Amino acid sequence: MSNVFSFAKSEDGAGILKIMESDIARGEIRLLYTRRPNPYDSFMKESDKSVVGIFKRGGEIVGTIAGIPRNFYVAGDEHNACYVTNMKRLHDLKSRINWIEAFEKMYDPLDSSVYFCSVIKENMDVLKMLKKERPKLPYAVDMDGYRTYIISPTAPVRNTCADLKFRRATEADSADILAFLKTWGGAKSLFPVIDCLGGENVPEAKDFYILHRDGNIKALGALWDRSDTKQYVVEEYSGKVALLRAFNPLISRLGYVRIPPEGTQIQFAFLSFFLAEEYKCDYYRTFLHHIRREVSGSYDMFVLGTNDHNEKREVLDEVRSLKFDTQLCEVVMENFRGAKRLNFDYTNIEVECALL
Repeated sequence: MSNVFSFAKSEDGAGILKIMESDIARGEIRLLYTRRPNPYDSFMKESDKSVVGIFKRGGEIVGTIAGIPRNFYVAGDEHNACYVTNMKRLHDLKSRINWIEAFEKMYDPLDSSVYFCSVIKENMDVLKMLKKERPKLPYAVDMDGYRTYIISPTAPVRNTCADLKFRRATEADSADILAFLKTWGGAKSLFPVIDCLGGENVPEAKDFYILHRDGNIKALGALWDRSDTKQYVVEEYSGKVALLRAFNPLISRLGYVRIPPEGTQIQFAFLSFFLAEEYKCDYYRTFLHHIRREVSGSYDMFVLGTNDHNEKREVLDEVRSLKFDTQLCEVVMENFRGAKRLNFDYTNIEVECALL
């Protein structure tokens, strides 16, 4: 009996969810990344061009893969770029999954100029498999490391620009926000092209906060709750994290994240589309100093990420937080389908954590 590829439908959601939830990040925090109640519907929310592939064996879903294309800036121009994700199989599956067949079938409908993925750095076997070059097959190359930060609103952050004002945005700020995102996001590769605010894939104007001087934006970011699309559930603690949980009230006062009970979904907002004029570290610091107050009214923590060579990395590494490291890779299609490869600076990227 062979594994048969097909394009998924909404009714395949339960089988996709079973495979997704069998894959839990290991370590002192066993963290489950999921898309309840239906992963297929969740991927469709991410982009109207999303494609979800499945492999079935005897009627049971045994493998999954998803591609989420969006319009991104790449080396200063607008291109379709596809985030490849949920490439998983049943752990106890004895037969081989033909991932090349999946790429063959999904390539045309995805219709993208760049393909990229994110892999947990500890998952060395997957990274080794993806990066092995074979004739006429796609392969992955490292772009840059990526670090995700989970930050408490009590974490101390210096206000290094006391002359700047901070406020919540309104609809009247929409044009200025869009112009700022285009200027400072558009200069980075893999930052999404944002033509309007609101909808499934972009926060509304009222979700943004602005750091400004005399009305001129110096930094901005949005608090974006995406729990209706994707969720993170704490399955289990071990080691020093399990010990620290007994001291939750104390560690919160010290600026560390309160550790939620096992088996619960983490309640948080992403700090998304976080940019500063000329990428100045002092603007990033001052914005973080102020945004903590806005987070504290609704959440115990907020989450953001950045690549190793991003200017804000220096600032975020100063802040007390829980950190997770992954590797961003480009999936190269040049030998596979003869697609002309776009050249861009792998270090000059701005990948939005909430869209991974």
